[in-house]
Formats: sequence, C-alpha cells, structure tokens
Amino acid sequence: MPTLNWIGKEQIINHHNDVPFRVLERKYTFGDYRDAARHVPTDTPNNKIIHGDNLEALKALLPEYEGRIKCIYIDPPYNTGNENWVYNDNVNSPKIRKWLGQVVGKESEDLSRHDKWLCMMYPRLVLLQKLLRDDGAIFISIDDNEQANLKLICDEIFGAGNFVANILWQKRGSRSNDANYFCDNHDFVIVYTKNKTQWNLNKIVREEEIPKGYSNPDNDPRGLWTSTSISAPTESKNGNYPIVSPSGKTFYPPSGRHWSFSKENYEALVADGRIYFGNDGNNVPRKKTFLSETQGGLVPFTIWMRTEVGDTQDSKREIIKIFEKNIFDTPKPTRLINRILQIASDKSSIILDSFAGSGTTAHAVLNLNKADGGNRKFILVEMEDYAETITAERVRRVIDGYGDTEGTGGSFDFYELGEPIFVADGNLNETIATEKIREYIWYSETRMAYCRDAARHVPTVAVESPYLLGNHLGTAYYFYYEKDQITTLDKAFLNTITQRAEQYVIYADNCLLSAEFMQANHIIFKKIPRDIKKL
Repeated sequence: MPTLNWIGKEQIINHHNDVPFRVLERKYTFGDYRDAARHVPTDTPNNKIIHGDNLEALKALLPEYEGRIKCIYIDPPYNTGNENWVYNDNVNSPKIRKWLGQVVGKESEDLSRHDKWLCMMYPRLVLLQKLLRDDGAIFISIDDNEQANLKLICDEIFGAGNFVANILWQKRGSRSNDANYFCDNHDFVIVYTKNKTQWNLNKIVREEEIPKGYSNPDNDPRGLWTSTSISAPTESKNGNYPIVSPSGKTFYPPSGRHWSFSKENYEALVADGRIYFGNDGNNVPRKKTFLSETQGGLVPFTIWMRTEVGDTQDSKREIIKIFEKNIFDTPKPTRLINRILQIASDKSSIILDSFAGSGTTAHAVLNLNKADGGNRKFILVEMEDYAETITAERVRRVIDGYGDTEGTGGSFDFYELGEPIFVADGNLNETIATEKIREYIWYSETRMAYCRDAARHVPTVAVESPYLLGNHLGTAYYFYYEKDQITTLDKAFLNTITQRAEQYVIYADNCLLSAEFMQANHIIFKKIPRDIKKL
C-alpha cells in the first residue's frame, strides 16, 4: 500500500506513546444530570466539554473510553493559511509551533505548511482510532488544501480497507465571481470505520422517493412524516379522556368514537413528539408516522446538497440567533452534523468531537435526543480559550433555550486538563487523587474502562479490600498504595483478601514474600512505581 512521507514523520509516528497521561479535572456541572451531586460513576456518564490540548485530552480519555465511541466528527484546521480571531486555520499558530519544536526539534524549522499540518494531525488520528468502537465510524471535514494528504494518512492509520466514502458537501449556493479560477462551493467529509465488516450505516430516504402525503411542517429532525387520526369507532373504557393542546384548547373524541390508546400511551407519544396539533397548536390532534419507519430507506448519496444539510450561511444564521451577533467565522450547520448522526449513531451512542469550535456537534446531539427520546452522549474538546465563552456557552443556551427556540434540556460537565499521572522522575504524582491512579492502573493492565460499581462487576469497598481494582479474565488486580506510607506485600496483607481468583496481580512498594511462595499461589508482585506501565 502506498504511504505518505514528509519531514518530521519519523519523529511523530509514535509520538502518541510519549504524550503524558493527564487527569481530567471537573470544574462544574451544568444542567439536570442527576448523578452530578453524588459523583456516582455510571456506564452512561454525563456529557463532557474539555478545555485543553486535544492531543493530551484524547490520551486522558483512553482509560474510560477506548473502544467505546460510536461516532467521531472532527472539523480540523483546513490549513488554508488564513488567520482569524476565534478560529486559527493556520498551523503556524504559536501553540502548534511550540509543540512542533518540542516534538520534532530543530528539524521543525524547515517544515513546510503541509509537513506541519501532517505532524499535528497524525498522532491525534492515532488516538481517535483507539477510541473508536469496532462498529464505529469517523467523519472528517476538510477541503482541497489537505484532502489528498488526509486520505493517505487515514489509509495508514485506519486501514485502506476501512475507507467508506469521500462525501462532497455543498457549502454555498451563491457564485463568488471574485475567485481567481473556479468558485469553490464544496468541502469534503471523509469517512472511515474502525472495522468495515462490523459497521452498518442507518439508511435514509431520498427526496425524489417521497410518497405523497409526507412533509415536515414542524421541522422535526427525524424527517418527513404523515399523520393519522387518533380516534377509532372501537369502544374503549380507557379512551374517553380530554386532550389539551399546547394552545390550551381541549379536545374530546368525536361522537361515537374513542381515542385509539390509553391516556398513558398518549402521554408517551406526546413525550416522543408524535402528536401534532398543527403549527398553531389549535388543530385536532393527530399521530405522526415517520417515513424512515415505514420504508427501509436507501443508502445515502456521496453528494450532500445545501438544501438537505444546510450551508455556511445557515450555520452563520444559527450562530447569530444563539449569540445575537456573529462571533464565529467557520461553524458547520447543525443539519450537516444531524445527517451524520442519523447515519452513524443510535439512541445510546457516544459521539466525540475533538476540534469542537463553536459546539455544533453538541447542538446536533441535543436536538436529536429531544426529537427521538435518545440518550446519546457527547464529548467535546477545544484547546482555545473560547472553550468556555463560546463552546460551552452555546451548549448552555441550547439546553435552556434561546430567542424563540425552546431548550432541549440536558446537561454537561466542564473539565480542564489537570496534572500528569507521573512526575519528571517517573514517580507517581502524589497530588493526583488515588482513584484517578487506580483508573490508570486498571486500564494499563486490562485495556478496560474502570468503573467501581456492580453493573461492571467491580466489587465495592464494603465487599472486598479497598485496594481491589477488579477481576478480569480470572485475574484479580490489587493496587496497595498509600500516599503517606510505604506499603508491603506480605502474608498479613494476603489475609485481607477474601475473593478467590486464578491469579493475583498485586502492586505495592515492597514485597516480603518468596518467589517460590508467590509462584505456588499464583501471585505476581509489581513494584510501585517501577512496574507501572507508561502508556
């Protein structure tokens, strides 16, 4: 397979291994996440917005999220050479120059604009590939400046056989007559999977195939629908309740008829957005049936027109409506991300955007969850200072509502990148919470997310030793660590172990057990910090 070479590749190709593991420090929770006050870990964590270098943030996400992300969308710098206020589209930015100088060294002084861009992107794509689920996919927006280079490095990282499509998105409809040669009216969205044999996209309905009677007068994100009466001649003792419309008008079943379902089922349909009273809220209620549910749908085209998924003018209008002024030059339209989510996610997916910008991906996730009752979770990473003032602020306004747009509800945790797990001399950073170190040790041993709860079969402190990390494939892992004292693996410690396992891996500062005893009892001792893997 042809590969791409560039100045600096040799130094950067394995750089993801040298990126330090940093902890994520939660600064606040916004919204109605019920577990936030109790700090209860769950298998469906809260949405996250992370402020910090996305390379280090992606590494920090690995212990909890490796192999768990269903859909990744990124909109990296296009490398056009233009510089603007809030969005730096030029890899000569001070942060990138500093990073290249540290990683590539003096050689970075001779790099071309394309070499720098490739050095910046390669390790980030490697980590994104690790985070992706086997049945997941990544969608990358790009233009002609780096599209060819991006395709080649994605072939190398994801595998050429996992390439899916190079989608053309019509980003503008008007002609730019001041263009030097051609009017540029499209961008690309390159699509790769983690494992093409396991990925199944959700089909969509093409406009020219729409049957008569289907429309979308309320702009439901689920697409076109038709309506049917919710009354029936069949008598039902549960079907004669009053229905109050959003405008306050009360409806009863017509004479000789009853509602087709119980009040409980009706309320469930209302919660799912499937009862329609007309745009003014005064019409007789009818049930919505979506075209995507009545037809199998068709595989999507690789050309996405602005009339289907929006364009740059749509995205700028969205920003102005949210913030009452234009504060971001190159946002993507929510409808574009919505199309990606419709194709590549389900109601319980985790969606990641590590070049978050104005927060369009979170906006699309919240909209879709509200429309179909889903529980998708988003993770946004933004390195620029506007992560709080623009990215997080947009998500807050979407959740609460803005202008005449009703809020979606929802919540998120806002994080900053914290201290590294290890200090310069290789010792554990004792300022780090022990639970974060435990999470790292568990991940380094098992490549599994660490979560101390019954659902993931990890015993609680009340059941077992407080030093037990968990049992994985017959091996019980113990991290016998105290910040203010030396720990010793001896027979006294072994007497505290009540859970039987085929093998025991025990971390401690010292060990007084003989090699013969440990071999006979299937015990592996690992010295802190010497034997902790540096990932």
